[in-house]
Amino acid sequence: MSTWRHLFTVLTPTYNRAHVLQRGYESLCEQTCQDFEWVVVDDGSTDNTRERVLAWQQESRFPIHYLWQENQHKKTAINLGVRHACGEWLVALDSDDTLEPNALYG
Repeated sequence: MSTWRHLFTVLTPTYNRAHVLQRGYESLCEQTCQDFEWVVVDDGSTDNTRERVLAWQQESRFPIHYLWQENQHKKTAINLGVRHACGEWLVALDSDDTLEPNALYG
């Protein structure tokens, strides 16, 4: 029996990118496969990244997990996200990227 809770974990490390995260969020909302979670690791942002992600948590059909760490580097943020991932497969999505609607295929 699998211990995974989702087929996919979409992992986004971010640092002061609140102004572009919306595109990634919208592309996740359009996914045909909804068996995923979004793990956003904030690497010490000083903009409104936290507020935006927390607002999306309230409206989203998929789980969004927000993790914050002091600014340490993108690689450290990715490692933190991997440790919290509950998906069988991991998909990296940079903070300024989007996914095509069928990118997550279950």
